[in-house]
Amino acid sequence: MNTRKPATAADLDNRSRLLHAATDAFAEFGYEGASLRAIADNAGVSFQLIAYYFGSKEELWIATVDFLFERYLETGKGLGFTSAGNLAEQFHNHLRLLLTDMLQRPQLRKVWIQEYLADSPRYHNVIRPKIKQLHETLAQPYFEEVVRLGIVERFTAAEIGLLWSSLVQNNVVYPYYVELTLGLPAGSPKSVERQVDLLFAVLTERRAEMPQATETQRAKAAAAAAAPGDTVVYAWRESKESLVDGARVKQLETENLHLKQLVGSLSLEKKLLLDRLAVLEPAGAKK
Repeated sequence: MNTRKPATAADLDNRSRLLHAATDAFAEFGYEGASLRAIADNAGVSFQLIAYYFGSKEELWIATVDFLFERYLETGKGLGFTSAGNLAEQFHNHLRLLLTDMLQRPQLRKVWIQEYLADSPRYHNVIRPKIKQLHETLAQPYFEEVVRLGIVERFTAAEIGLLWSSLVQNNVVYPYYVELTLGLPAGSPKSVERQVDLLFAVLTERRAEMPQATETQRAKAAAAAAAPGDTVVYAWRESKESLVDGARVKQLETENLHLKQLVGSLSLEKKLLLDRLAVLEPAGAKK
């Protein structure tokens, strides 16, 4: 039977100090590298209190992960749409808030990435179920609402979630790449605003407003991709058939041509998207 006394204000304060110190330690050094004594020292409490409040290192880690997920869930649950206001503007503000919050508290993503790379039992038994919970109870319903309200027309809720997760992942795991790409200090307000503006512009582009390539433009792009001297695109398909077989050679030539045409079409779509973003640039620069 548990005979521990009810938590006092001092207990709650000590426990909170340990969780915050553990958050930083596990995010920076990983589970194996984090020192319990260093965590206690950084929390400004006695080392023995870790065992008193949490029991073991693994239990402290689990409590820390619970703490991190709850903090992120609190932020997400606070997001909502007011029909009386501008829905698109509210969505834009939500994206900015979420990215800023994640950059200010990146420990959650860092911890789960470390455990994923280590393929640890902690990842499979603790992190995965929590990611599933976060996806099913918060992210997916939110993006479904964004689609239902007509704020985003071009993408499904799942596609929006994938794009958003990729943006967050880049900022948390590869901030230097973001800095090199944008020419702005990683995590700075300008960097956040620029990325949110870009993602918002892509997501909220209306179907009727999307520039459509003409048949002539597509043909020119395909011809340019197939021009002599360009890189040849080969079909990456293994086969036991001999390349001496004329039918096989013909098949490869046909597949190669189709791939060239696809590359040409994608190149054109990329150019049209960049042109569209260039038009949006002055509006974003004013902010």
